[in-house]
Amino acid sequence: MQKYTNSVAAATGMPVAGASVQVNTYPGGTPATIYSDNGLTVAANPLTTDTNGAFAFYAADGRYQLVISGTNIQTSTLNDVLLVDPLPSDLPTSLPGSSGQLWNNGGVISVS
Repeated sequence: MQKYTNSVAAATGMPVAGASVQVNTYPGGTPATIYSDNGLTVAANPLTTDTNGAFAFYAADGRYQLVISGTNIQTSTLNDVLLVDPLPSDLPTSLPGSSGQLWNNGGVISVS
């Protein structure tokens, strides 16, 4: 599960509040399941940008398409947005008993 954060701005650089951001699977183009936290609470899809034009969501590792639309903006599509967990899932999350072993130390790869 990864967090994706971005923002929408007009050509003038001003943030676009209230824009719609549809998160789809890629290349399928079907609405993706997204979350407002790390995989516990399903979020509405499409999302709406806040007053600063910002939006964020969590989704499973994979490829996504973002379709951004709204009043007075041209609809834009971002294809092949890749979300990948940088830490291998098989790393232990507690300090290994022997030295020289890799482990996930709170999101940082460490050596025991």
